[in-house]
Amino acid sequence: MTGARRDQTRVLGVVVGIAVSVAACTSSDPFEALPVPDRVPTPTTSTVAPPDFSGVALAPVEGSTTTSEVVVGPGRSTLAGRVDGPDGPLQGAVVRLERLVGDAAARLDVTTGPEGLWQAPDILGGRYRVRAWRAPDLAVLEPQILFLESGRTAETALVLERFRTLAVDTAIAPDPPFVGARTNLLVRVSSQIVDDDGVVRATPKAGVEVTLATGAGWEAQSPVQADTGTAGAVTFTLVCRAPGAQPLMVTIPSTTPPPDPAPTVTGSLPPDPAVPSSTVPTAAPPPEAFNLDPPECVVPAPPTVPPTVPPPGGTGPTTTDAL
Repeated sequence: MTGARRDQTRVLGVVVGIAVSVAACTSSDPFEALPVPDRVPTPTTSTVAPPDFSGVALAPVEGSTTTSEVVVGPGRSTLAGRVDGPDGPLQGAVVRLERLVGDAAARLDVTTGPEGLWQAPDILGGRYRVRAWRAPDLAVLEPQILFLESGRTAETALVLERFRTLAVDTAIAPDPPFVGARTNLLVRVSSQIVDDDGVVRATPKAGVEVTLATGAGWEAQSPVQADTGTAGAVTFTLVCRAPGAQPLMVTIPSTTPPPDPAPTVTGSLPPDPAVPSSTVPTAAPPPEAFNLDPPECVVPAPPTVPPTVPPPGGTGPTTTDAL
């Protein structure tokens, strides 16, 4: 009996312990606050727009704008040279020096003296563009570009080209012309003059009589003499008869005025005012001739013959390659 009672006592102790533990983990208050978990940090997002200062007017600030003006001199350099025309050294020509700095330029004009010589002392170094002319008929179309070192002297030579009072240029169609086919040749006449700035200007010349001279390689299909229209142009129709370069030439009346007639006095006695003096008639100046660039006539390619295909089921001829 004693051993059985001890076992009951142990079981009762265990049951009481469990009950106490359960009672400690439960509460009779259903609204008791649960444990609060640790707070997780979250980034702060601002929805406020930054201030807009685009409409705020700023007060003006006193200041100054600095610009660098391009000049030719004074300096320690010298540029010199010589100008020649078609007949040799040219006196009285204008030489224009343009000192180039970026997109800006400064210029200096000098005049040639005897033997066509000129000089521009005491100028700055740098890049220069040099050209020359003598109105109304002499000019250079391609200026020279050179670099002048500071404190040094450089020399250059210019050769001027003569521009005739009347100039002729042409266009031909088709180009190149075909042998045996009609070809149109347009001849344009213009008057040329070199202005006071050395620029060659051309103006179409209307009412000029143009005469076309053809060689044996051409056959004219239109009159070979005609006057230019309001655009200074006239058109001739030709047929080329042989392949290769075929020369052409046009002539126009000279614009050089004839010399004044000189009175002829017979004997050594002074002329009698009551008797009209005889004069020697002056011949008109010969027409001006212009040799055109000879067009290169070509033989047209033979036409391509398509193969002959017989009708379906027929026995007509066919064009095939020989095996």
